Amino acid sequence: MSITDKNYNKISDRVYWLDPNDKDKYDPTIQEGSIRNLGGTKFKILKIQENSKTDGMQAMAVAPLDKNGRVDTSQVVIAYAGTNPKDMNDLETDLRTVGGFFDKTTSPGFSLSHSEARISGQLNSAIAFANSIKRDYSGATISTTGHSLGEFLALYIAAENRWRNVGFNGPDPYELLSADAKKWLKENPGVLTNYRNRADMIGNLMGNGTGAEIKVSMDMGLQSPGTYHDLAKWTFDKNGRLIIKNNDYNKKAIQEQIERQLRNQFVLGMYSLGQLKKKLTASGGGLSANEKIYLDDSQALAVVQYASSEFETVMMNTVKIYQDGIRDLEKLWQKIHSKAFSDVPDLSYGEVMEILESTGSTERSMVTEPTEAFREKIQKAKKMSEQFNQLVSEIKGKIAELVQRDQELARQLG
Repeated sequence: MSITDKNYNKISDRVYWLDPNDKDKYDPTIQEGSIRNLGGTKFKILKIQENSKTDGMQAMAVAPLDKNGRVDTSQVVIAYAGTNPKDMNDLETDLRTVGGFFDKTTSPGFSLSHSEARISGQLNSAIAFANSIKRDYSGATISTTGHSLGEFLALYIAAENRWRNVGFNGPDPYELLSADAKKWLKENPGVLTNYRNRADMIGNLMGNGTGAEIKVSMDMGLQSPGTYHDLAKWTFDKNGRLIIKNNDYNKKAIQEQIERQLRNQFVLGMYSLGQLKKKLTASGGGLSANEKIYLDDSQALAVVQYASSEFETVMMNTVKIYQDGIRDLEKLWQKIHSKAFSDVPDLSYGEVMEILESTGSTERSMVTEPTEAFREKIQKAKKMSEQFNQLVSEIKGKIAELVQRDQELARQLG
């Protein structure tokens, strides 16, 4: 199963509930081993860390339950809590770790470098928690999430461990990252996703060095500053995908969102299919009724079909957005072209075109070049689809071969 934007949003909210200093949210029933519905999916809480008596960090690791109610620890999400405004430890972390203030190793006490003072406290605790999850669930695909300060910590942890991230309204930790993490981010754009409200002064702090930002205009009108930072203001469609309103400002955000979903769906799908392929080719490619490697309730075919369907849906949506982008470019050029001639009817065709060119408004710059970029992206998406479908075809062929060998297996697949 895929963990959705909505799941990440609700997990990011629930980790706040671990803090006993947050009287409005604190829930003592959130314990390790408990089950919670988070964004329409049930998750088991694997581990929690509550540091209200020391540095103020709260963290939680969860894994989803599959359709049969079993805990799927092949996927683990680590969430970090954001700032409790009434907790001085959180506020001090915001200033020292995020903002670079109170750094006694520098003069006059302000630094944007990777200093010992900036990474102490909550960031060191976040690293230790992530390391414990990585050790305990070494075979898992781990991702991180958080809101505000929590997303700052989650982005740092994800970048340093080369994990996926989906979070909300977080300042950017790029300055604190190691050289290796920065290099990995440059080579793997789109693995981290930090949804930011365009009007949020807090969440947009510290730039976008990680490239994780998807900046969204939420059309909220005039509100108090804190409202733009509110985690609960994000909304989601029936599939759990974050809704980005289709307006002129959000065209880039919509494209970035679908591109990242395509990439992540491809990676997750190829991983799950790769694991299945390993099972199907175990014991020299044979699979007998007496072995523990079995296909329960047509599990193998179901995995293949689900992965294939999910990827195909995202791939088609991606291509559609690119095609819509090409049409929008052509419409915009026609609109500018027509308006230019109607505004200056006394000028010749050549004179009008010369004026447009002087302002950088040419058909090549506005239509031809960006259209070529869109078409190149479409070809990349189709190549990913070909690679994905090739693996699907190989696995289906292996299943057919195994079914032919083993009549009992054939009855199971029925």
